[in-house]
Amino acid sequence: MKALLKPCLLAAGLVLAQLAAAQTPVVSSTLAASRVETVAGKEVLTRADSGKPGDLVEYSGTYRNAGSKPVDKLLATVPVPTGTTFVAGSATPARAQASTDGAHFAPMPLMRSVRQADGSFRQEPVPLSEYRYLRWELGTLAGGADAVVKLRVQIDSTATTASAKP
Repeated sequence: MKALLKPCLLAAGLVLAQLAAAQTPVVSSTLAASRVETVAGKEVLTRADSGKPGDLVEYSGTYRNAGSKPVDKLLATVPVPTGTTFVAGSATPARAQASTDGAHFAPMPLMRSVRQADGSFRQEPVPLSEYRYLRWELGTLAGGADAVVKLRVQIDSTATTASAKP
């Protein structure tokens, strides 16, 4: 009897674990870097393990909900590596927010207050080279669904040998 009971309990435990896993939303993310090149007038993306100054690199973040339940209020964040400059207008979807520190995000273009000689303040745009993160409010991601976000950066000319990975 005990010999038969162990496999039944094990099978019941596996079923319960699968049911629990199916009810718990699990979001995973992957980040891919691709060099953007123009060949015969068309853009071609190739894997980018490293880069040189002037290279254009596209980062693509894929967020996957492996669970069966939707995930609400999903935020997708992709870093902009040091030694690169974010390319304006390259964020997809377009409604991304940016940050210079990873903690404070705002709609683009980022603005900052600069004190003038007379003591007054003037708003001016933050240089794109200072953007360090982009974030998207993806909202609800259904069970089994994927969401993809993208941005492009250019490797700065002051970078000696930059890795394309953030």
